[in-house]
Order: sequence, then C-alpha cells, then structure tokens
Amino acid sequence: MTCSSSEALFEGYLDDTLLPAQRARLLGHLNSCGSCKGVLDELRVVDALLVSPREVELPPNFTFATMAEVRSLPRPCVPSSSVLAFAYLISYLVAAWLLIGAGFLLAGSTMRAFGETTLDASEHLMHPLVAIVQSGAHTLGDLGTFGAVLGGAIVLDVVVAAAMIFGVVVVRPRLAERLRS
Repeated sequence: MTCSSSEALFEGYLDDTLLPAQRARLLGHLNSCGSCKGVLDELRVVDALLVSPREVELPPNFTFATMAEVRSLPRPCVPSSSVLAFAYLISYLVAAWLLIGAGFLLAGSTMRAFGETTLDASEHLMHPLVAIVQSGAHTLGDLGTFGAVLGGAIVLDVVVAAAMIFGVVVVRPRLAERLRS
C-alpha cells in the first residue's frame, strides 16, 4: 500500500467505517511507515479538539474595548441620496440625448414624428404647462426637425426630473419611515 492510498483511508479509520480488509491493509502500512503514523496521530488530536467544546473566556471589558476600536475607525464615505438622485438624473439625460442624437442621424423623419407625438402627449398629460409647451413647440417648430426632437427631449427631461424630485422628496422619506418602524 502506498502513502497516498493510505491517507485516503484515514477518515474512515478514525470514524471506524472501514471494511476489515481495508483496516488490516492500513494497519500493516502504518506499522511500516512512520510518516503516515504521525499524520494519523495529528488527525486524532484534531478530531479530539473538534469533539470537545471549549468555552472562550472573554475579558470583562471586551464589549467596551471592541466598541471603542470601532468608533476609532474612519467613517465610511456614503454618498447622500440627493447625490445619487442627481447622478441618476444626469445619467438618464446623457443617455436620452445620445439616443435622440442617434435617432436624428439615422432616421430624421421618424424622429420628427416621435418628437411631435411626444409634444402632443405631454400637452395632454401636463395641463398646467400647456401654454409653455405650446409656445416652446412653436418656437422650436421654427427650427424644423431638430426643433421637434429638441422640444420632445426637453419635455421628456422635465417629466423625468419632476418624477425623480417627487421620489426623493415625497416617496423616499415615507419609505424610510416605514422601514424604521
């Protein structure tokens, strides 16, 4: 029997699950191999340590000392929710303008129709801003296709910004309050 094949049997030997023939071969190898016998003795010690529970005695001021150590650590840098909201808004605006620019370059007539549809939809959805949107549409309409796309993008940006501000100002505090309770 080789050392590598006998090491595979150590666990079964310690758990007393080996077949009699395997046990006899392993014991024969252990009688002739001091290295494997030393490894098996170390495994017995480890098993004995794992079986017997140990109570760890903590110093009387352990909690105080640990908390003092934690307080001395530098505070982690966590961005505020308004910074995150602003970052999301900027990311959205950049992505929206890139998509609008790509659409304008690839399909001008389609983008003009999309811009006009966006302006029409925003007119129906935002009654208080109808006068501003109409005057903006007329002003931007003088610029042609680019004006229609620009108007649609501005209205879409205003709607998204309003939704994000509503989320940060109204929804987030209520959600935080519910999570605390």
